[in-house]
Amino acid sequence: MKPLIEIENIKKFYKQKRTNIFEKPSFVKAVNGISLTLYEGEAFGLVGESGCGKSTTGQLIIQLMKQTDGTIRYKGKDVSTFSPKQLKAWRKEVQIVFQDPYSSLNPKKTIKWILNEPLALHRIGGKAYRDEKIIQTLKEVGLDTSFLYRYPHELSGGQRQRVAIAAAIILEPQFMVIDEGVSALDVSVQAQIINLLKELQEKYSLTYLFISHDLNIVQYFCDRIAVMYMGEIVELGTTEEIGAYPKHPYTQALFSAIPTIGNKQSPTKLKGDIPDTSDPPCGCTFHPRCPHAFERCKLEKPITMTISKGHEAACHLIKLEKEKMR
Repeated sequence: MKPLIEIENIKKFYKQKRTNIFEKPSFVKAVNGISLTLYEGEAFGLVGESGCGKSTTGQLIIQLMKQTDGTIRYKGKDVSTFSPKQLKAWRKEVQIVFQDPYSSLNPKKTIKWILNEPLALHRIGGKAYRDEKIIQTLKEVGLDTSFLYRYPHELSGGQRQRVAIAAAIILEPQFMVIDEGVSALDVSVQAQIINLLKELQEKYSLTYLFISHDLNIVQYFCDRIAVMYMGEIVELGTTEEIGAYPKHPYTQALFSAIPTIGNKQSPTKLKGDIPDTSDPPCGCTFHPRCPHAFERCKLEKPITMTISKGHEAACHLIKLEKEKMR
């Protein structure tokens, strides 16, 4: 598979307000130097607790916000070098679906207007072509022409999300960010939307960045998974590999919390809450909550180590195991 999106050491820091003029400037490190490669046609899952930087990463990739540092390449081209004209053309190829479609859809406009707006903005086709394209796209997401003149508040949550997906695919993009796109829906509706996304992926050869905290859905939907903690990637690998052999204690804790039939083991309990990202712990940022932390974890930041082909994690326990095997 060819690389579609390559992100290299991207960071996003937010400067905090100082309480007095003598206080040193401090920064919230929302994303703290992550590198990923997303390949054409794959569904890539990004998981972690709320506040770990998942959504920020997705918005950085499609340039809804600018990174503090690092490089984002699309088909080998650095997107930060795009001219305004190139950036507008690129926006046709990358789209996002948000968690709450009610807040992302204009409540004062009809569904037809919402779906026509992207086509009009990019000056695609005439009125007849646009009308036909809107109807065709509605059918692709499981809605009919009776929805054309309805407003978002007249639809159910699942129907609104279908409209949000229709607005994203009407330009026939190659890459889509699904940011908690099903977490606000009922379980039965979640399954319908996930199956719809799979169908659209096959039809349009879409590449997805699927951001979620629901590991059950991620395991079903995604080809590969990256686990984020405090703005950093702590483990990455294929869904099958990470699901069967999670190596980082944080990943193990997340997967232990998945309810499964016949599993009598209690989930791993993590100590405390996520630390302040403006003042992260020394060494491994996870060590204050880790049930396996030892002295090295408090002093030395772990490097990312290869466990098997395509599976890597940043944890001193892995390094310790390899040192014992020598």
